[in-house]
Amino acid sequence: MPKTSEVYRKLYHYTTWEGLQGILETQALWATNYKYLKDFSEINLFRDKLVSLICPYVRDGFEKLLKKSPHIKKKISEKGGIDRVVQHDAEVIVDAQYSALGDEIYILSFCGQHEDPNINKSGLLSQWRGYGAGGGAVLVFDTKKLEEMLEQEVKRFEYSAGLIADLVYSDDEQRLKEELSKELSILADTVKQLFDPENSREEIEKIDASNAYIPFVSCISRYKHYGFREENEVRIVALPAVINQGLLDLASADGVTLKPEKEIKFRQKNGQRIPYVELFNSADLELPIEKIIVGPHKEKEARAIALREKFGDMNIEITCSNIPYVG
Repeated sequence: MPKTSEVYRKLYHYTTWEGLQGILETQALWATNYKYLKDFSEINLFRDKLVSLICPYVRDGFEKLLKKSPHIKKKISEKGGIDRVVQHDAEVIVDAQYSALGDEIYILSFCGQHEDPNINKSGLLSQWRGYGAGGGAVLVFDTKKLEEMLEQEVKRFEYSAGLIADLVYSDDEQRLKEELSKELSILADTVKQLFDPENSREEIEKIDASNAYIPFVSCISRYKHYGFREENEVRIVALPAVINQGLLDLASADGVTLKPEKEIKFRQKNGQRIPYVELFNSADLELPIEKIIVGPHKEKEARAIALREKFGDMNIEITCSNIPYVG
């Protein structure tokens, strides 16, 4: 899989006017708990796809078992036949992976650089409607530098996973196989081991299913419905580790010193207490913002002037969207 910076040199982050001020002042970006996104169910979108992808490996295991122990055919028949048993066991495996995730998935979204230069210059109308009802803005980032900052973030704090990647849309089967082939292969190998009739119960219990954890996170967080394709979405997906006694015991046994735990913060929105983490909030780091595009608004030019006066020392290009304001 190519690095995101090899696909998109620039990333576009749409935000409200208030959000823009906060980002510029704190030099931090907020990743929100996935359950509080507009459509948190999209993380579960890959569930049925993954079940269908691992079913052949589960079936292969059962067919080998039938050859080795024909007497279990009756038991399988009593449970509804091999198709039903295979489907059930594949679902159990996938649901167990989802359960192991917990709630600590935090997502920060961008749009990748578009093929249409007009969109890169003025932004996507659909995004302005969604994020700029009060006149928002889009920050344009240098992708490579953002990747480097994420590497530093993961080195500074205790994360189970941290990645930045573009999305695979649900109608692109070819890209799904190409982009996620490595991750799917690891998941398939785990399933093969679990259903290999040559493995004893003791051997199966020793199988380290944790090897499939990061590939699983990558798959479910990079898959999205094709209806959102125009966004060219790129995500930072962060899983801050919860440092509990179990993790402390494991670290102690391995002689590992844990990094600081990432603080989970909360903000109020529409009566909800929304959890988020601040990424890159270190005094020695500065966000790689190349440009700010002020969104459609009756006072967009005045807003651009105000930004130049307040943040002029940041050496950021500030322009206005050409998309007409409709108030």
